[in-house]
Amino acid sequence: MANSVAERSLSHNSSSSLRKRLLVDEWVVIAPDRAARPRQLELSPSSSDDFCPFCPDNAQVTPPTIETWDSPVFPDAPWGVRAVANKFPALRVEPELSTEPDGLYESISGVGAHEVLIEAPEHHTRWRALPAEHLAIVLGAWQDRMADLRRDKRLRSVLAFKNHGARAGATLGHIHSQLIGLPLVPTRLRRELDGARDYFQNTGLCAICEMIARERSTGDRLILENEAAVAIAPFGSRTAFETWILPRSHRGDYLSSPRSELLSIAEITTTVLDLWRRALGEVAYNLILHCLPFDLLGEPYYHWHLEMLPRTGQVAGFEWGSNMYINATPSEVAARHLRKLADHSA
Repeated sequence: MANSVAERSLSHNSSSSLRKRLLVDEWVVIAPDRAARPRQLELSPSSSDDFCPFCPDNAQVTPPTIETWDSPVFPDAPWGVRAVANKFPALRVEPELSTEPDGLYESISGVGAHEVLIEAPEHHTRWRALPAEHLAIVLGAWQDRMADLRRDKRLRSVLAFKNHGARAGATLGHIHSQLIGLPLVPTRLRRELDGARDYFQNTGLCAICEMIARERSTGDRLILENEAAVAIAPFGSRTAFETWILPRSHRGDYLSSPRSELLSIAEITTTVLDLWRRALGEVAYNLILHCLPFDLLGEPYYHWHLEMLPRTGQVAGFEWGSNMYINATPSEVAARHLRKLADHSA
């Protein structure tokens, strides 16, 4: 009861903000509207399918459609992929961008954009079960929405991400991903950018291109590859079986990838998800797109990629206190196991 009272109390103030943590260069989003979002995945299996706001027949209960994309995989559906504003947004487009210093503290008005991409009209499907042709349309829809959000001069970056399963933070079962446009560059991405810039200044090379070349040469952490993309278990994996999907061509701007390259990315992504299922069972996961922020487009040192993290463990006191992760499965072991599974299915 205490939690629900607290959530109702917070919901009286629907103004979002971005707050900088004291003494560290990290930001958090304070989003009271999120307290009211549905918790479908906490319902019983029998009731979770009674009503889904993302199914085509229930479109009247979601915010209006922003954009739709057709798909040959669902020729009889009203749409293949549909973008809507998030009904319970973390940030909103309406506020004016302003800083709000308060002595010791610092905040920014809660301006931004928060959109949902309903990734298929069919309720029970999953990414790993979708043909790569359709998943490439989803990845292309991310490009289209990011291109539109770039027109808002208040925004500096867009984070596209997918939460699959209750343990990964999903609250609705119908497959969907989200995009949040931000008036700043998130700390984790900025740290990646700083490291990539420093490596480039010291060597003249892209660190991620170097990683791809090394892993393709040694095979230690290479999981899969095709003509345009690779899947790698990163050297410092935060979770067991963490996987990065990367274009083999050097690209910092996600929007610069042609749709043919997105199809190759989609093919590898669906294969990795199927390998995860065989290795781990039906696992919850988070998937995040990291690419250049708007004010750094054209910089040569960064390489866009998808970071995929299965939720095989818990984030607990050590992780919260140190911003470090404990992973019991080295990336070499995970990659070797997934390669064997892939070989057995070939």
